[in-house]
Amino acid sequence: MKKMISVKASNREIMDICKELSKMDIDCSIESKSIYTEEKSKDISNLRIKIYGYDKNKIMENYKNIMDLVNRIHKKYNPSPKGLFEYRLSDIKYPINKNLILDALKSLKINYIYKEDENLIKCSLSFDEFNAILKELHDINTELSFVNVGSKPVRNIIVLVAYFTKKDIEDIIDECIEKEFFRIEKDKIVLNKDINLIKKHFLNE
Repeated sequence: MKKMISVKASNREIMDICKELSKMDIDCSIESKSIYTEEKSKDISNLRIKIYGYDKNKIMENYKNIMDLVNRIHKKYNPSPKGLFEYRLSDIKYPINKNLILDALKSLKINYIYKEDENLIKCSLSFDEFNAILKELHDINTELSFVNVGSKPVRNIIVLVAYFTKKDIEDIIDECIEKEFFRIEKDKIVLNKDINLIKKHFLNE
């Protein structure tokens, strides 16, 4: 028995779909054929996925799982009618704390919705724009790994301030200690005052 899925997708979407399908235990074949479009910038293809098996229920389960995958990837690269792209935090390329991402979007005044039950973010940033921000936050966070920071909120605010002000993290830490936002406790940098005071001090300048 077999069941076929046919969808229109960009080359980028097809690459993601193939990559994710290779991780799934599904007997299937994939074919794609380019579709002519007047807009040369759009590389749209007709994607056909044939699902094989002997168990009808299993085929239907695999069909549902593949359709969920296709829809998830489509929403990552194509905005909804409200202009929002959809990113599952489990799929993001750079491992970053959820609260740091949300703080960055809020500080950037980006229109976003966070759905905790589905662990996803809907926002007006395209995939490349979103990942450019995540990469920069991740790079700063990696640099901070060499500093003995006491908790995630302290780490997050340092990364956030460094991202927006472009100041060196050591200078940010020194200034926060001088202003008594942070204190040193058992050789760790810990929070000493309300974190919103730090945001106001650095991000409203």
